[in-house]
Amino acid sequence: MTADIRNLQWLRSIKIDGHPDFGARLYEALDDSRTHLNTLEQQGNFNLQGTPAAPPSPSNLNITPHPQGVQFAITHDADFYQGINYEIDATSSGVTHTYDVGASRNGILPVGKLNATYQVRARYPNGSSTKAVQFPSPVIGGSGTSALLPSQGAGTTRAAQPPGFGGPYRGNKPPTR
Repeated sequence: MTADIRNLQWLRSIKIDGHPDFGARLYEALDDSRTHLNTLEQQGNFNLQGTPAAPPSPSNLNITPHPQGVQFAITHDADFYQGINYEIDATSSGVTHTYDVGASRNGILPVGKLNATYQVRARYPNGSSTKAVQFPSPVIGGSGTSALLPSQGAGTTRAAQPPGFGGPYRGNKPPTR
């Protein structure tokens, strides 16, 4: 959504004695401000008219037992922009705990030997969450190997892309506003 400045075209036509280009310069200043606000809105995943829309949902959640709890790998192949964060819900015996894992799509949740079901949601800061993507079956943590699942990247990197190599991934289109 672009920033709208009312009467912008009319301001361009204003003429003041001794300053015939006053309206044109005022128009340029306000138009530059609008352009900068639109850039800020896009780069920061903001919405000048309200709450930004949720990003596309993650594609998949993989959960495996790990000696310290469970290990997760979030696959997110959709077009999204920078600033995305993930939340994983662990539900056991009707009680749900939410873990904010930030921009990381891989990690370990220190849940011990908890038998739980898991789901993941994505969101931009100050935005609403996507629909949850569930892992299909309960997982009992606190066992298994400490071998790591393949990297799914973090933030705007591609899967298996080390941080700092190449530019950040940005989708083909900016996020929906």
